[in-house]
Amino acid sequence: MFWHRFSFPKKYFYLALLLLALLLAFLIWRFFVPGKYSHLQVKAGDCLFTVEAALEPAQQYRGLSDRPSLDADKGMLFLFSPAADETFVMRKMNFPLDIIFIRDYRVVNLYHDAVPEGKNPETSYHSGVPVDAVLEVKAGRSRDCRLGVGSEITW
Repeated sequence: MFWHRFSFPKKYFYLALLLLALLLAFLIWRFFVPGKYSHLQVKAGDCLFTVEAALEPAQQYRGLSDRPSLDADKGMLFLFSPAADETFVMRKMNFPLDIIFIRDYRVVNLYHDAVPEGKNPETSYHSGVPVDAVLEVKAGRSRDCRLGVGSEITW
């Protein structure tokens, strides 16, 4: 019976150790594993989009590449801090996009109907000025939403 008396606290020790390991695994997954996107509502001109926010460099590099399609009310918002001159390409895309460069919630440059390219894209889309966000939507949607340089985009 002597050993039984001391094995009871050992169970709690191992249980606490297991819970600590699970907590550590969760924190590593939550903060260090790329690929999880946050979703935001974006008001752009006359339209409302549900977008994935690309915050991490791996997400920003991948973007919308390799996806089969994009719904008309969906998109991706790339957020940059600090603002910088940004260049986008249509690497491994399966559909055309409108690429909208934003600074302080205003459109500063946009490209209509950017054409999909393969693994080695030749066309670059430049912001021309430092931007803090870029919105990608299905081709033609920026015209449908009446967006132009100076239009307000909020999220």
